[in-house]
Amino acid sequence: MRLGSRLRGEFPRGWCRSARWWITGIRDPALSIGTAVATVVFVGEIMRAVRHRDEPRTLAHLSSTFEGYVAGLLVNSTGLVVLVAMAIEDRLPVVLTALLAGWCLLNTAISATVFVVVARSRIRQPAAWDELDFVEQHAPKYGRPPETIEEYRAQQLQE
Repeated sequence: MRLGSRLRGEFPRGWCRSARWWITGIRDPALSIGTAVATVVFVGEIMRAVRHRDEPRTLAHLSSTFEGYVAGLLVNSTGLVVLVAMAIEDRLPVVLTALLAGWCLLNTAISATVFVVVARSRIRQPAAWDELDFVEQHAPKYGRPPETIEEYRAQQLQE
């Protein structure tokens, strides 16, 4: 795929005046940051993912925030290490340390659960995930019509 085609896909004509383009562009990073910081908020979505762990199409909806879950796993694990280091030096009150450790442990457990469920699904059903990745990569965005063969194929697979 040429650079011009990629740029047209990401920046369609009139992108600077398109509210849909701006909302989508802001929503995805905001969800990922929210997921990394407060994974507990997404417990309902995570329970749905565990229930439908053998359905890649359902798990694919997590892909927009999957980076957030991985970041949450890293951030909260790091937070636990920092809390342990600060607890050893007696810099924090015990109650505050216990609350922060509980928060980090809960977020880490939830993020690890999502990571394991998605990894298991990707390992067991690679063909289905390859199709979903193809559609995500090549499907026309922001309501523009398909221009290439890959975009037509992705649009057909999407339906």
